[in-house]
Amino acid sequence: MSEAFASALVTSLVLLCFCCFGAVGIRSLDPQQAEHQPVASTRRPFALVEPVESHTKLSVSQEGLEALRSIPGPVVPVVVIGPYRSGKSFLLNQLLGVGCTEGFGVGHTRSTQTKGVWVWGEPQKLPLPDKTLPEFGGQEASIVYLDTEGFESTGKADAYDDRIFALSTLISAVLVYNLPETVRESDIQKLSFAVELAEGFYADVQGGGGRSPVEPGNMLWLIQRDFLEGKTVQDMVSEALLPVANPYEDQDIAQVNKIRQSLRLVARNSTAFGLHQPHMERTKLCELGDEQLDRQYIQQRSSLRELVQQLAKPKRVNGKVMTGPALAELVSQMVTALNARDIPTAGSILEHFNKELVYRVRDSYIAQLESLALPVSDATLAARHETASAAARKQFQAEKFGNDLTTGLGSLQDMLQASLDKEFLGRQTANTLESNKRCEKAETECEDSLEKEQLVRLPSTGRFEDRFSHCQAAFDLVCIGPAHTGQSERLQKAWKREHTRFKHDYNDKLYNGLVLLLLVDILLFRFVIKFSILESLGWIVFLFLQVYPKLYLNGGSMYEAHWWIILVRVWEILVYNPVLDLEKWWQILTPVALVAYVVWKLWVRCIRPRWRRRQDKRLMLPTKQGNSDSRDLSV
Repeated sequence: MSEAFASALVTSLVLLCFCCFGAVGIRSLDPQQAEHQPVASTRRPFALVEPVESHTKLSVSQEGLEALRSIPGPVVPVVVIGPYRSGKSFLLNQLLGVGCTEGFGVGHTRSTQTKGVWVWGEPQKLPLPDKTLPEFGGQEASIVYLDTEGFESTGKADAYDDRIFALSTLISAVLVYNLPETVRESDIQKLSFAVELAEGFYADVQGGGGRSPVEPGNMLWLIQRDFLEGKTVQDMVSEALLPVANPYEDQDIAQVNKIRQSLRLVARNSTAFGLHQPHMERTKLCELGDEQLDRQYIQQRSSLRELVQQLAKPKRVNGKVMTGPALAELVSQMVTALNARDIPTAGSILEHFNKELVYRVRDSYIAQLESLALPVSDATLAARHETASAAARKQFQAEKFGNDLTTGLGSLQDMLQASLDKEFLGRQTANTLESNKRCEKAETECEDSLEKEQLVRLPSTGRFEDRFSHCQAAFDLVCIGPAHTGQSERLQKAWKREHTRFKHDYNDKLYNGLVLLLLVDILLFRFVIKFSILESLGWIVFLFLQVYPKLYLNGGSMYEAHWWIILVRVWEILVYNPVLDLEKWWQILTPVALVAYVVWKLWVRCIRPRWRRRQDKRLMLPTKQGNSDSRDLSV
């Protein structure tokens, strides 16, 4: 009996195991059923991005990437960002409908609980309308919730928060900006900075310099503990994103409007939602059930879930819908790009501002130097340099930000001084070049003037010296700057050379002119006027000038003789004096003299004889009449 019972028991166990294994095998052969079968291990958060030890950069977690890669079809990343201790993790657990022990970690201390970026392993299904995504056969999309580390906590670099913020902005299809109580200007500035960073880094990843090809998702401004009265949350956010009136063109307000301009796409897709505080004792929220939470909060939570569903749309990049594996690849690329380059921080922004200030101060210095027309003397340029550089240093000290320990002001001051010295050296070079140019031109004009004076028909030592005096005055007036000394020495050498040459040519020209004049005298008084005395005098002087110079056989010159010096003085008085310069007037006086000579000859030979004959006739007529009258009386 016992053996039969044992045999029956064994047979029953074998049949039971066979049925169980058969059922398991049949279920494993149904892929569709297996796909929808929930896996217990995925119903938990996975670390996707974690901080490195220095808490300045990010590292990718393979566990979180695998969780994303396991999601087929289109994905809708819903990322919650905001300050630390603002209730982001608790909010996500409420949207997922899970408790704090199962969902994202919720902390109640003053330290941040979430580190990096975490992803919920079990996405929510989002039904897609027919023909929305035909390439995916109209299947459902997966809403993937991501929790991020709160920014502005202590012990972290600002660049770390900016990397988390930028990554969240880029990968999200719905970005939930979780803010306590209200929207502050700093919140808008941080969002604008993150958007610009995300676009810039993604453009670098894609190898382009233009705007990011990531289509902006929907922005949900979630105001926690919304107890303020007055405007609605939507009105408050909408007005906060509008440009501020700036009738006086204030630079600070212009910068505020520039930030809003950068968020124009975000503002276009922005929705605001207010959420009451669920319970007064916030540290015990994880221990309370729905029946213990604020009723208005419960209603708002349901509305918020519906709103997220409405805002959720599959993520697109470069016009393509993102899938789980594609999202994992995007996260990997962006983390690499964000770590590869430095991100501006408060310190680096101050350093950048101070560097820009160095450039502005340098430009002001250059403007002051350039306001001084070149060329100028070295002393004048050096004085302007001292004045402008002192003003530049004063401006830098007045407008700089920070101190030497945090912003490297000492090195920037050295950079400023080096820049000023470089500009001053360049200005000195320009001054020297301009001075050389003008002095060379003035010196050349002087030499040309002296050259022309060598070629005049009626030379004069007084005129030659006056020409040089005027030229020297014009040279001193025009030639300014470092080239004046050298060019002035060249001019003096040119003067000595030309003056020696002029003196030699001057006496020769005067001698030849005198000989020519004597020949004219001889011909004139022999054939034209026929005045033998003057003709003879001309011959005597001509023969004297031909013989006398040859008497100086043992050196010396006729030009040193006393009578020649007197002749030269008389010539100088006649040719060039304060009243008359024959070099300018001889071309006019010569025709006048010829005309006068012709008129005189006509007067002497023609007009005067006729006039005398008429006078004689008039004198003779009364005499004849007197004789006839006397004859009549005698008769």
